[in-house]
Amino acid sequence: MDIGWKLASTAALALSAMAAGKVAEVGWKLVTGNDAPTDDDDTATIVGVIAFAAVSAAVVAVAQRYAIRGAAAIYDPDGAKGVRSISA
Repeated sequence: MDIGWKLASTAALALSAMAAGKVAEVGWKLVTGNDAPTDDDDTATIVGVIAFAAVSAAVVAVAQRYAIRGAAAIYDPDGAKGVRSISA
């Protein structure tokens, strides 16, 4: 078990998720003109909530994919082990 890789990949995934979440919120505001739906937003429609959830999940997934590849390239610059998963 490589604890260094686990720490590096966890940090990369967490930071990319936070940044991508903010990007999704700003993008939602630019496209719809409304703030992103929140847990306590009684005025949000179910369609809006589902659409925002789908869009933000897609943005986060893409960001995390590239973040883990970047972390792997930095952590193992020779690429001897290739791109690892978080369980590696």
